[in-house]
Amino acid sequence: MKKILLFLVFVAGAFQATAQSATSIHSKGIEGCYTDYLIAFSERGANPVTDGQHDVVISVVHQGKSECYFGKATVKGGKLQRPVLIQKDDMSFVPMSSMFRSLDPEWLEKQDKNTYDEVNDGMSTVFLTQDKYEIRLFFYTFIHPSQRANRKAPPADVLLKK
Repeated sequence: MKKILLFLVFVAGAFQATAQSATSIHSKGIEGCYTDYLIAFSERGANPVTDGQHDVVISVVHQGKSECYFGKATVKGGKLQRPVLIQKDDMSFVPMSSMFRSLDPEWLEKQDKNTYDEVNDGMSTVFLTQDKYEIRLFFYTFIHPSQRANRKAPPADVLLKK
């Protein structure tokens, strides 16, 4: 249980670090899915994540590349709870702590213990693991819908035929 709690704390902290600087993460040139999710959530925003267990996209960034996976995470009082579950290809769920080492203790020491596990704008903070994986959760069912574009009128000579 301690391992799972420490891992979740790590994940929450890593997400916070990334959330604080969306622009700087883009300058890192991360390949893969992470940047697309971050841009979508930053541009569109999200509804507050309600208490309960929710479907999430778990982004994992390592050495400039990202992979995204489906998972489930529980939120209570606006804060991420442990364990976070990752979905396997057989559709089962296992705790993420079974895949990644605990949160980086140096990173964890620098975090505000009252806020590092908060969920804001449909995203967790960025957590850093001991093996230098950055992990962020995206609560994709809470993202605002994309804006619809206005329909443009054709030129007057086309629309106003004689």
